[in-house]
Amino acid sequence: MPSTPMPRALRLGFAIAGAGLLLNLLAAVLIGLEIGDAQLLDTARVVLMWAMLPPIAIALVRLGALRHAAGVWHVLAVLLCWLGDGLGASTGVTIVLLAAFLLGHIAYLAALWPTRRRSLAFGPAAIGYAVIAVIAGGITAANAGALAVPVLLYALVLAAMAAFAAIDTPGLLGGLLFLVSDLVLGLGLFVLDIPDPLRTFAVLIPYLGAQMLLAVSLQQRLGLHAAVPSRRASTAARVPSGYYRTD
Repeated sequence: MPSTPMPRALRLGFAIAGAGLLLNLLAAVLIGLEIGDAQLLDTARVVLMWAMLPPIAIALVRLGALRHAAGVWHVLAVLLCWLGDGLGASTGVTIVLLAAFLLGHIAYLAALWPTRRRSLAFGPAAIGYAVIAVIAGGITAANAGALAVPVLLYALVLAAMAAFAAIDTPGLLGGLLFLVSDLVLGLGLFVLDIPDPLRTFAVLIPYLGAQMLLAVSLQQRLGLHAAVPSRRASTAARVPSGYYRTD
């Protein structure tokens, strides 16, 4: 649990992203039950995929994440995942989704690199993450045809990111949820025929949970508890001499 209350900006970002997720799930259920205009609902789902992650990225920027190198990499990772969400939903091309998320996880690794020695990546638990990556990635890659090598590489990078993220409770849980989400997605794309509504629930719920938890981990790690002062506020705080008031 956070030692201090979660910043309002982050809570608001989570609430908006969560609302987008709920609407997406509702649309998936309606399509599965053949209620309403399927084409209109599918279009709404694409729009909602584009709209889900920006509130989290905006909240982190508002809290000052871009003042830290780790924060810059983390926000970049969220934006790359956002591209994967939107382009994957818009085009339906698996390699586009895979490439965007692979780059996103590499960006997450860059954000987590400074705290690597505090993570499970530098301990016996790393073996468990590697085993999961090899088994899950191997099963998926065996059925991925021409995408076998990229799929296996993605599984290894994903497991590494999850292990590096395990430096605190939110990071540990966020990394594990990312593993669950992408494992289900990979199985649904290449191995099993999972009904769309079920796959949507099994992929998107842990996926958004992972993004939220990783954002909380970053916020706590960098101490992002206050909004960045606006230029207007800074100017208003000046006295005519140009110095800042101290009262």
